[in-house]
Amino acid sequence: MKWSQVVFALLVIVFTLPGAVSVHRNPGASQLEAVGLVSNASSPSALLTEADRLSWLGNWHAAGALYSVAETRFHSEHELTNEIHARLGRIRADAARAPLNQTLAAFEHELNRPAVANNAQLRIWGFALKASILIDSDSKKAKTEWQACLEIANRLGDSQWAARAKGELGIIAFLEGNTAEAVNLLGGAIFSAYRSGDIGSQVRLLSILGLGFNEEHRFSEALTIFKTAIATAETPDAGFPFLAYRGEAAALAGLNQITPAKQLLTKAFAIAREQDDRVHEADLLAEAARIGIADHDLKAGEADFRKAATIAQQMNDYRTVSEIMFDLSEVERQLGNLQSADRALKTGLITSRHLGDRYYLPRDLSALADLKVAEKKYRQADKLYWQAEDVLDDILANQHSFEENTAHAGSMSSIYLEHFRLAQWMGNVDRAFQVIERVRGRFVASQMFLREQSGARSPIITKLQGEIAATQLQLMRSDSSNSKSSYMEQLVSDERQLAFQLNEAGLRRRETLVKPASLKAVQAALTDDEVFVEYVLHQNDAFCLAATNNSTELIKLQADSTTIRALIRSYLSELKAMRSDDRIATELYDLLLAPVVRSFPQSRIIISPDDILNALPFEALRDEHGFVVRSKVVTYTPSGTVLWLLRNKKVQEANRPLLAVGAVDYKFARALPDRFTRNPTSAVVLRGLAEITGARLTDLPGSRDEVSTIAQIAGKGSEVLLADKATESGVKAQPLAQFRIIHLATHAAADEHYPDRSALVLGVTPHSSDDGLLQVREIMGLRLTADLVTLSACDTNLGTDEQEAGVVNLEQAFLIAGARAVVASLWNVEDNSTTVLMKSFYTHLAEHEDKALALAHAKRDMLDRYGGQFHPYYWAGFVLAGKGTDTIRLGR
Repeated sequence: MKWSQVVFALLVIVFTLPGAVSVHRNPGASQLEAVGLVSNASSPSALLTEADRLSWLGNWHAAGALYSVAETRFHSEHELTNEIHARLGRIRADAARAPLNQTLAAFEHELNRPAVANNAQLRIWGFALKASILIDSDSKKAKTEWQACLEIANRLGDSQWAARAKGELGIIAFLEGNTAEAVNLLGGAIFSAYRSGDIGSQVRLLSILGLGFNEEHRFSEALTIFKTAIATAETPDAGFPFLAYRGEAAALAGLNQITPAKQLLTKAFAIAREQDDRVHEADLLAEAARIGIADHDLKAGEADFRKAATIAQQMNDYRTVSEIMFDLSEVERQLGNLQSADRALKTGLITSRHLGDRYYLPRDLSALADLKVAEKKYRQADKLYWQAEDVLDDILANQHSFEENTAHAGSMSSIYLEHFRLAQWMGNVDRAFQVIERVRGRFVASQMFLREQSGARSPIITKLQGEIAATQLQLMRSDSSNSKSSYMEQLVSDERQLAFQLNEAGLRRRETLVKPASLKAVQAALTDDEVFVEYVLHQNDAFCLAATNNSTELIKLQADSTTIRALIRSYLSELKAMRSDDRIATELYDLLLAPVVRSFPQSRIIISPDDILNALPFEALRDEHGFVVRSKVVTYTPSGTVLWLLRNKKVQEANRPLLAVGAVDYKFARALPDRFTRNPTSAVVLRGLAEITGARLTDLPGSRDEVSTIAQIAGKGSEVLLADKATESGVKAQPLAQFRIIHLATHAAADEHYPDRSALVLGVTPHSSDDGLLQVREIMGLRLTADLVTLSACDTNLGTDEQEAGVVNLEQAFLIAGARAVVASLWNVEDNSTTVLMKSFYTHLAEHEDKALALAHAKRDMLDRYGGQFHPYYWAGFVLAGKGTDTIRLGR
């Protein structure tokens, strides 16, 4: 079964995951060993007890032979209840090699017997066994069976069956699109499985959790979980953990470790064949196909998919058939077999409808829309895409995490991109804008709205946040690799508990997704000298939608997305290495900005970037006169909707000019090795933290002068926190909502894999519980009214790229917290040049220039001061996102 990236990243694991282990397992009791157990059994009751024990351990292969013999003996002894119990177990064991419809018919026959109807224990057993295979055929019917099982279990006081039922109902809640309820049920089920020692449930739920991390591309963490599941299955007589082996192979392939991935699948496949387990054989073949495709062997992948599909269809395994057909369709398209691709897609749609999983309905509707486009039925396609996006909205409203909402929407980017492409082809600019705005920056805008309505945090959440801070502080202070590993595992566990508790709090409310702004509304928010430009990198083509307050144009760029990405990667590499490549800067200008400038001569450009464009400083591109910053004022926004919200929200002006923080004392963390602190060519101090686990920190000598000078410029009422006062506790103790500007000259940690951990690194107050890390999850809970937050640190604009949904980073966290504009950095900025730039920026602000113009003038000042070709590494890294058109009241 293929699970979402969203739900399982939130699950709490209430134990500390052990480290990676090397496992050499016995594949489990063979049929011959089972026969040996039969011959040694003293009675059919002993056989049944042993079979039940093995089945509870997930070893249906070994249990099946025992159930079969026990069934025969109980029949001869006229013990009907035990005979039915054994027969139900035998039917479930045979499901690995019998068609699903045949197995379900056998269960139905047994469950209709009067002896079952009048026996609660037989009913709970029968309902559970039937439901365990129904989920691959009809999740709604499976839900009915598990609900019946749960009701009986609760009545009988059977906590283990109740826990198993809740776990399976959690999986079904996910399939229904109710992700918050899924987290609630599955989190409780994992806790119960560990508390009661239910090995079978532990292995299954861990495997599903790992598959969720795989889909989120968190392969390293997934590997730990799969290895834990496999190690847990080393319990004597436990069944072979096929799902964990398949998941570990996929994780290895995701880390580009193709050979060990194939070896793992080969082992699991051999055991599936040995046990005549056709269900897992098909599942493993399908995974082998995906790994083959990852290894650039499309033909081998196509062949394995077809073999897997044949087996799955023979077994009536609709879920596996559906997954295979969607994947096979894409492979056939890549091979140019368009008719075969359409046939596979139609088969996938039919089987998916049979399953009735609402969570995958957007995928299905989008696939159907793709078919309508191929048939040139464009209006029908447009309607289907819109319906897919409506369903996604409803599912996302049931999630309670900004990061996971963004990740989920980003994972569905293909729906929005294909819909956008259709609207573009039809020449409907308004529709194209609507489509992109349904995903881009949507959750930043929604969190900005929710911030106004959210209440106080619960004591449990506050306690967990304190525990996370304490763990991170220990992690940063530790020099021992063993203790660091232990603290890291504890951090992961604590973060999942926090996510679980946040989800529980969310169950008491329904999230609100802000309605995207219309193109006309965004246009109305623009001034005469502004042009708004929203870029879209389609799978093949690239576009920009440009709008002024009285006109719009949807432009197809003269290069494909692959070319643009490659050029930007090359240019960024040159920039960060402080090398000059005017050729690439000019080529990128010609591709990205020249088409806009030709149609729209406005002096101010507001950019909503996409994909790798989030990392590109457009003002460092070169036109025929030199750097763009010389002629244009460039600012950025997560989306048109965010821009519209910022320009239309009621402004509450703060009464103090500035809070500035710098000269942080980093002695609480160990020294940063030379290779991280100093550029090998220019020996400059960088304001970056390579990773939290390394805690590589040096002091920032330029930051003291920077914040002191800025405070003098800002004037009376400014607050400056330096040295031992520049701590996390010190910052949080300030009346943050009273400052018009908040300036933070510190180290920063941009975590592209765990955006919640991205942080500004402050000092630590002795004997406090703070860890010195002002992290994304904390920042979003702050109450700000600032006109401007300046993050004078490294990589503060970088984060987790969630495709069309945007980037999760520190910049967006401050916008959510209430800042109207944020100045953030795109790379490891240098200390001295940053100080010069910031002094100039605030000088221009004090001269009543608006924020965007003041930053542009500060960059031009540096070019004038150090020569017109002064390398953009030193001045282009800082960009402004949000509302840049207003001035800030400052005084000398």
